[in-house]
Amino acid sequence: MECKYGCGKEAKFQLKNGSWCCSKSSNQCESIRKKNSINSKNKYFSINANSIKLICRFCGKIISKCSIKKHEQNCYLNPQNLKKCPICEKPIKNFRTSETCSYSCSNTLFRSDKNNGNWKESSYRTTCFSFHKKECIICGENKIVAVHHYDGNHENNKKENLIPLCPTHHCYWHSKYRHLIKEKIDNFINNS
Repeated sequence: MECKYGCGKEAKFQLKNGSWCCSKSSNQCESIRKKNSINSKNKYFSINANSIKLICRFCGKIISKCSIKKHEQNCYLNPQNLKKCPICEKPIKNFRTSETCSYSCSNTLFRSDKNNGNWKESSYRTTCFSFHKKECIICGENKIVAVHHYDGNHENNKKENLIPLCPTHHCYWHSKYRHLIKEKIDNFINNS
């Protein structure tokens, strides 16, 4: 009896499916090996005879044969799923739920307009240090400098309202020790 798989050799083994083959396993038959090697030259990538891998035609990932169809339907580079980042135009990997491709682009998108709730105005620190020297007006500390709003209104970011203070003297102002630094701060406000 001849091998059922077409290699032309004599069939010696009956397989579980009832067909006869020249080898103990159909995967070891020469005709099956030849088919796998031909397919691997096209779009198949075979690691061994038992597990055939395919290459996704969109992203190039190597996926098992049984999963390739689902992967290609859900691949973020599939033209049907392709969603580009509004900031940098890169494809968004999590295209179903994300608006942008990264945290950086997200911050740019969602903090870029005054009408947006997450928008942050240009920093009052930048305003303060562009008009005043970056050092505490009490002790001269220049490494860590906080900015105090003199009138207590954090919406008032005019240069006359912003006072550079080190964290220690800023805490003095908001404590019972305010009287120790009040005179120097008042002089600074009157002279600026």
